[in-house]
Amino acid sequence: MRYTAIFVTILSATWLACSNKSANNKAVSQRPDTPTVKLLTLQTGPVSQKLTLTGEIIPLNRANIYAKTAGYIKDLKVDIGSKVTKGQILCVIEAPELNAAQAQARSTSMSAKAKYESSRSTYLRLVKAAQVPGAVAANELDVAHDQMSSDSAAYQAAREAEKANSAIAGYLTVRAPFNGVVTTRNIFKGDYVDNTGKMLLFTVDDNSLLRIDVDVPEAYNSALLDSNKATFTIAADPGVKYKAELARKSDAVDPQIRAETWEFTFRNQASTLKPGMLAQVTLPVSRRQPGFMVPYKAVLTTQERKVVMKVLENHVKWVDVKTGFTGSDKTEVLGELNTGDQLINAPNEEIRDGAYVKIANNKPSQ
Repeated sequence: MRYTAIFVTILSATWLACSNKSANNKAVSQRPDTPTVKLLTLQTGPVSQKLTLTGEIIPLNRANIYAKTAGYIKDLKVDIGSKVTKGQILCVIEAPELNAAQAQARSTSMSAKAKYESSRSTYLRLVKAAQVPGAVAANELDVAHDQMSSDSAAYQAAREAEKANSAIAGYLTVRAPFNGVVTTRNIFKGDYVDNTGKMLLFTVDDNSLLRIDVDVPEAYNSALLDSNKATFTIAADPGVKYKAELARKSDAVDPQIRAETWEFTFRNQASTLKPGMLAQVTLPVSRRQPGFMVPYKAVLTTQERKVVMKVLENHVKWVDVKTGFTGSDKTEVLGELNTGDQLINAPNEEIRDGAYVKIANNKPSQ
């Protein structure tokens, strides 16, 4: 009986020790500080984004028209909204003193012409008479020639003065520089206008081909624009999408706004768009080189930093990153990352740098 009791006691102790060890192992495996995570595998791929920016619609050609001659508005031919063609009269300016100056210039020119013709005739007669030896003194012939040359120069000067006055008189009729629409009119019949360049008479816009200027942030200056085309909407037609083509870039970054101007063109055949409108322009841009795109939830943003959590042999390493292009459900990450890295797909601040984690999925995927 004694040996039987001892055997039962030993057996009970052994069973109790095994039970305690199993319980301890189970408790360790279920510790709350060992999180279970799912992973994604980092792979390179195309990096693209639909960038939406505000652009300003401006006409292809715009002319601000000022008077080149002072005077009074005699006749006004157009108003705002008037469609005009190149060379069409916009207004007529009356300047009586200019007319008087033109008449005087014409009279001076005619007088100079008559004097020149007289001296020329005298010189030619002396040349003919000089063919008879001793009939005309050599000095007399030289004097006649010099007089003719002087009168000729005076006549040419008078002619140029007359032309200048005629040109100035031509400025009294203000004409459209190209086909377009009068969008500004600041004068009325009878108004006095000067030629100082401070008083705007008209603005004429060519709205047949519009330009859309978009300030693209510096970070996107080297991006590729898909097919060199963009779509845009305007507040006046919120449900309508228009297409525009990239025409040129400024090739310089404005230091004040850190952006480069991209200019798009749009043929305004239906005249539905107006200069001065704002357009919401969508640019489908992409990187020249592939990069890393991860789900938004894979990036942890704290007050101090942005990180992704890389897992190496079940241990976590925080990796500082910057975000770049953004898609509908993913964002580009830039940092010390390599293809094939295993990242936690939904990190949180409770998973500390260096922490041990358990892997929930056997086949990590992005």
